Amino acid sequence: MLAGEKVRLRSLEREDLPKIWQWSNDEEVMYYWGMPGFSISLAEIEHRFSRTLDARDATRKWFIIETLDKKPIGRMMYFNLDRRHHHAEIAIQIGEKEYWGQGYGTEATMLFLDYLFNELGLHRVYLYTQDYNPRAYRSYEKCGFVKEGVVRHRYFVNGQYHDGFLMGILRHEFNHKFKGRHGEG
Repeated sequence: MLAGEKVRLRSLEREDLPKIWQWSNDEEVMYYWGMPGFSISLAEIEHRFSRTLDARDATRKWFIIETLDKKPIGRMMYFNLDRRHHHAEIAIQIGEKEYWGQGYGTEATMLFLDYLFNELGLHRVYLYTQDYNPRAYRSYEKCGFVKEGVVRHRYFVNGQYHDGFLMGILRHEFNHKFKGRHGEG
């Protein structure tokens, strides 16, 4: 378990699936996940997460973001883990809207990066965000991510194409910028 001042990250448990189902069927939450109008049954959630829960897929792992008093507020994952080249893609979702814009996602991302770089030994972590999600973009910048490129028309949302921003951070950048708080440089 990884803990900060506001949040902690823990492994996904089967008991978390109804909460993920709730977030996955919330129109506004899924808009910022790049998938408005998405709908899924609890049975499909259980099927999709079975590989993670059974630990059969070593290239991906889901975590629950919760407050220090153990209230689940979001989820985070790494996927496309490439052990040969030491990189992975991440995704984060704060599903409880009353926690948006208060630094919970930023702190969760910082904890996650520290884990990925200094525990798993990754060299690079990257993610994609939408051009219509400036709150997420600012949060990633606070964590040290830099925009590496634009993927034109990556998202088709509400009848319009939107660009995706590819953002990345390297281990030495993270450790240098946050030395003393998160790992050694």
